[in-house]
Amino acid sequence: MVLRIEFQKTMKKSCLLFFVIGFCFFCSTSYSQKGIKGLVNAEKAFATFTKTHTVRDGFLQFMDSTGIIFREGNAINAFEFYQKQNPNAAILSWTPSFAVISASGEMGVTTGPYELRSGSIQDSSVSCGFFSSIWELNKNGIWKNMVDLGISYKKRSPLVDTVYKIKLPKTKNIYRTPIEDIISLDNKFNTAISEKNYGFLIAYLSPETRLNIVGEKPVAGHSASFNSLQFISKNVKLNAVSGKVSAAGDFAYVYGTVTNRNKKQNYLRVWIYQNDQWQVILQTIQL
Repeated sequence: MVLRIEFQKTMKKSCLLFFVIGFCFFCSTSYSQKGIKGLVNAEKAFATFTKTHTVRDGFLQFMDSTGIIFREGNAINAFEFYQKQNPNAAILSWTPSFAVISASGEMGVTTGPYELRSGSIQDSSVSCGFFSSIWELNKNGIWKNMVDLGISYKKRSPLVDTVYKIKLPKTKNIYRTPIEDIISLDNKFNTAISEKNYGFLIAYLSPETRLNIVGEKPVAGHSASFNSLQFISKNVKLNAVSGKVSAAGDFAYVYGTVTNRNKKQNYLRVWIYQNDQWQVILQTIQL
């Protein structure tokens, strides 16, 4: 009888240990997978963790220690910002709907709808919009959020189950454009928006491009994106600040400032190299 009880205790401890190890393994592998699947799963793991914890804890868990967010035109360290924040009951829910990854597999972007609720998942949303996140694999093979920028608008977009994925193909002898050249091109694109140089804009928009502008429902496709860019006021000035190019030289992101009279905000633009030229695949613009 004593042996049976001891055996049962041992089995219970073993089962509990197995469960804990299994759970930890699931949590780690859910955002350490390589490729486009790993990229999407990292974003989903970020959303799941944040829903069951706090927004503060979610960003501290998934943002890189050098990762940045934006406040009133300034790029700031996400870790430093959220470490100073007190946890609150607000619930942030989101899902990726679009993802692009470099052929080298270490850099990508996700975007999709989000909803913010004051204290319960059953509450009505107090804010909604679209997020955009730049992800990179760190030296330990874990996906980390490097840049995070969102826009809000009044009309709600339902959270989605499917993700439109683009995996850039491996290309031989591709020239790895320096980030300085990408930033220069990005500023030329900014000038074209301001000066209404539609020919330039059309030439650099991808057929699969996405455009998220604050106050407006996000649009997809060459024509819809071009039409939305036309309505940006000439008073709005965009200026590139910094960015990075993937190891394969086929994916780059640039972020910068948006000045609208006395108001200063930010933008994030993602470029991909396809059809022998750089094209815009995603823009998120605060006005």
